[in-house]
Amino acid sequence: MKKIYVSLLFIGLVISSAVAQSNSAPHRLKTVNHVSDVTVKPVTNHYAKSVLWTEDFAGGLNSTNGTWTVGGTNGDIWKHSFFKSSGEWSSGTNPMASTTEANGYMLFDADSVNFPVSPNYINLTGELISPTIDLSGATSALLEFQQDFRFCCAGSHDITVSVSNDGGATWGPASNVTNGTPTNDDFYGSNGDSYVFQLNISTAAAGNSNVKLKFTWDGNASGTSHYYWTIDDINISTLPDHDLVALSSWVVGSTNDGIEYGKTPEDQADANWIVGTEVYNFGANVETNVTLDADFGGFTSQTIEASFGLDTTIFMQSTEALTLTPAVYNGTYTVTSDDETAASPLFGNNTRTREFEITAASTNPGSIYAQDGIDVYANPILSSLGTASFTGAADALVCATMYHIKATTEISGIRVMLANGSTPGGEVFGSIKDTSLFWQNNMTSLFSTNASIVSGADINAGFIDVYFSSPVTLTPGAYYAAVELFSNSNAGDIVVLDDQTVPQPFDASAIYIPNDQSYTNGTALGIRMLMGSSWLNIDQAELNGVSVYPNPSSGVINITNDAGSENTIEVFNTVGQVVTEKEVSSDTTINLSSHGTGVYFVKVSNETGSIMERVVIQ
Repeated sequence: MKKIYVSLLFIGLVISSAVAQSNSAPHRLKTVNHVSDVTVKPVTNHYAKSVLWTEDFAGGLNSTNGTWTVGGTNGDIWKHSFFKSSGEWSSGTNPMASTTEANGYMLFDADSVNFPVSPNYINLTGELISPTIDLSGATSALLEFQQDFRFCCAGSHDITVSVSNDGGATWGPASNVTNGTPTNDDFYGSNGDSYVFQLNISTAAAGNSNVKLKFTWDGNASGTSHYYWTIDDINISTLPDHDLVALSSWVVGSTNDGIEYGKTPEDQADANWIVGTEVYNFGANVETNVTLDADFGGFTSQTIEASFGLDTTIFMQSTEALTLTPAVYNGTYTVTSDDETAASPLFGNNTRTREFEITAASTNPGSIYAQDGIDVYANPILSSLGTASFTGAADALVCATMYHIKATTEISGIRVMLANGSTPGGEVFGSIKDTSLFWQNNMTSLFSTNASIVSGADINAGFIDVYFSSPVTLTPGAYYAAVELFSNSNAGDIVVLDDQTVPQPFDASAIYIPNDQSYTNGTALGIRMLMGSSWLNIDQAELNGVSVYPNPSSGVINITNDAGSENTIEVFNTVGQVVTEKEVSSDTTINLSSHGTGVYFVKVSNETGSIMERVVIQ
């Protein structure tokens, strides 16, 4: 059992594994298609609040609470406004639809200063400081405000709030309020269409009569500092007595370096699995006997923590020795305590879910290894990227997904999950690459597939398979399954699905832009391994007089038996399940129409040997 404590001053976007990002520069996106990489819980906690202090900026800097002041080199940029900005890039944009937008809000109008563009954008720093707030009678304090912002263009801005309890003589640590919002995106769109941000300031402010707040835009270290920040409807209220929040959850093989796979072949699964949840104590009291119960039906896990302090986060996890058979495993994680049970009014944020699949062993027909869980997760969060996504990536863009091989295995090829926007005519090369060389910008391949042209049928099917000339053998270790994409100068663009449902370590997937460098992706690109040799129609031993046709087929396939032998026929789908079987001593037909379109494997065997044929039902 492993328990880790950290201080958590804000509820926001949290990932399950703390892995540092690469030092690589940001992607040079031509278009932005941002999708959150986890299902973000609502920021607002709904409970009976006792409001201690409020500000709606009806009077601008001259509030009924007292006078707000500005500071910093560019403090005069702060203004009372009804618009987001008045500059070159966002002039006249719609106002923030805050609760009291009718009486305006405070705006850091950075875009107005950075106009015109020439010669360079100006780096800006400005502070907005509240009048004195009396919280002497409070035992807890939650700061809540509505905001929207957008910043450009490289790196990350420091957009923060600080608390003083001595009237501004000294300030506590600055808390970042960006909540993971990426460059060029706005807070509202990246925060589940919510303006609300919450900050537990109990430790710094509760019980003090000389509290002040400072909102700071600091773009000095970010290269280019413009667009806007709007703030409105600030409230300080009491916290609920008891409220545990399950922020994230995970189930991961102990030797996967934090990568969670959507599909894992039975022979590549770990013997030990780490099952855990990140829990935050949002309440005003210490919680006792905090219990995590994870139930996957086929197995369960429990972790207990005797005492859990307020305004802290704990990573509750256990290591379970598991023998998992092929199936989809759906897990529910539930966090309870002595004072917060399933009957508690705020129990709705105490649960999380996780899904994964164990597929047939690599030696079975149709075995697949997939980091993405596109057809496993009930509600996948999907984005995409491809040859039109980056400057200079139209031809020879490399997309790669990491796989940990536990037992020596053969693989037949690589499957690329295609997204909307793919067009026929692009060319795909697959390869297996050394992970360390990849980060040296060395795209040398350990093994390479034949090339395949993307067709309309591939796009309709949602994937394209590229095959090695013969099965390749991988020994235990980590590898990148990679594809090199050629669109003929964007005439035949190829777009790859990117599964962002589960947060992954920074190097779980990656891209390489030709004549540039390698970049982290950090989610699960839809690039899968086709395990074993059966995908290549390898004859285990020749059976005279046996053939399988037509291929492709509209549903009915014919199997000849010229020798009149007693043959066993088994048909497998792409997860290794037998969909039909029969024993015959003559020619026969099998109708697969009811099983749907896709790839199937027909195995014909008798005492002298067997053959395996891959057939496509259209």
